Amino acid sequence: MSFSVGAALKKVAVSLLTDKKVLKWAGGIVLGALIIIIIPFAVIISLGSGQIKIDTEGLKTAVQAQMNEADRAKSEQINRILGEITSKMNAKKFSDEQIQKAHMLYFGALYEKADDEKFVDNLVACFKDNQSDEDLIKAINKKFGTELTKDAFNYSQASTVSNSDIVNVARNEIGNVGGEKYWRWFGFDEHVHWCACFVSWCANQCGYLEQGLIPRTAGCLSGIAWFQERGLWLNSGQSPKEGMIIYFDWDLDGLADHVGIVEKCVGNTVYTIEGNTSDSCAAHEYDVNYSCIYGYGTPQYPSTSQSDGSVAGEVWTYLKGYGYSDSVAAGIIGNMMRECGGDTLDLDWDIVGHYNGDEFYGLCQWCLKYTPSGFKNSSVKKQCEYLHQTIESEFAYYGGNYNGITYSEFLRADTRTAAIAFERVYERCGDYANEDSRRANNAEAAYNKFHK
Repeated sequence: MSFSVGAALKKVAVSLLTDKKVLKWAGGIVLGALIIIIIPFAVIISLGSGQIKIDTEGLKTAVQAQMNEADRAKSEQINRILGEITSKMNAKKFSDEQIQKAHMLYFGALYEKADDEKFVDNLVACFKDNQSDEDLIKAINKKFGTELTKDAFNYSQASTVSNSDIVNVARNEIGNVGGEKYWRWFGFDEHVHWCACFVSWCANQCGYLEQGLIPRTAGCLSGIAWFQERGLWLNSGQSPKEGMIIYFDWDLDGLADHVGIVEKCVGNTVYTIEGNTSDSCAAHEYDVNYSCIYGYGTPQYPSTSQSDGSVAGEVWTYLKGYGYSDSVAAGIIGNMMRECGGDTLDLDWDIVGHYNGDEFYGLCQWCLKYTPSGFKNSSVKKQCEYLHQTIESEFAYYGGNYNGITYSEFLRADTRTAAIAFERVYERCGDYANEDSRRANNAEAAYNKFHK
């Protein structure tokens, strides 16, 4: 009897989720550990402190060697279901964390129920905005007749499924003129329209072509077809994530004719890096609702969270989920280290301070008389959401505190600049001669801790 994909999934899930030593941090790795059987990537994943290691290349080889046609068909079904879950939850604007929970529930608890043609719709229907894990599990049990508890999976370390590697590769190419290295790499002997060649080249540098995460294509239409056939598509008018592939229809004739890479999406602005834009590599930005955006390919990148289970790691995961670069995320955390961590990464996230008769709270020591009612005792997540909601307006009002820096410039800043800009524009703590270097040094420590 062959070693089926279903059995492999179950064995990996059980090995992770029944080991108490790894359960506390397994949540952010479970999806990646399971998905390697369908979308393998040749690395060694170390769980926790090296207590468990999975040789994904060896596991891939062992599984594929014993897969028969039925198993391969099942793997295709798994890919399709993953794509449908992602696509339908994106359409409803659920967060990356919620999408990851849906993936984990599918693999870990509902795998055998997925043959129902309404499975994905039923699963997605269980999710609501601002929903607790307990309420989610109740909805799952009611819908599917299961008996899960809210501790069935540890979601606390569930990471944002996004990708900075391809963005970093693309960013390093900004300024290239003519694109010869990209179109010659693809196989052309003379200059062509090379925007798609550029995207494929960047993907290849990350190993994503070999892994089947992004198609090797020199044209937009074939790339779009590849993503749409797999359910890996986000329609225009919605907010994309870092590393998605953005397609444009300049002529508005229903046919895409340009492609690039999403660097980030913050608020209603999409930041991109594109090849063959005036025959060069350049960064651009667009309104989310820009009429020439055709849509987005949504590669199923492996999880890349660097969260270590600490509050600082949790903050890093949220900030990265909002689309901030590693440097900007580190700059923000560097300030939090000063505000509530004693210049360390041990953040006292619910600390209450007092100064001149006012009460201050949390990661950024917000003055409570200016925050929404009930903000005191807000969770780490709620504090990060509040920061994300208010930061752009602060740069609009107080950018003059730091050489007139704009929010757009802040988003592209290096680590030390981001730390000082956040200090002077958002925190406005004063004593800049003393604070600038301390917060910038903290930011570098955060960057070295979490950047990969």
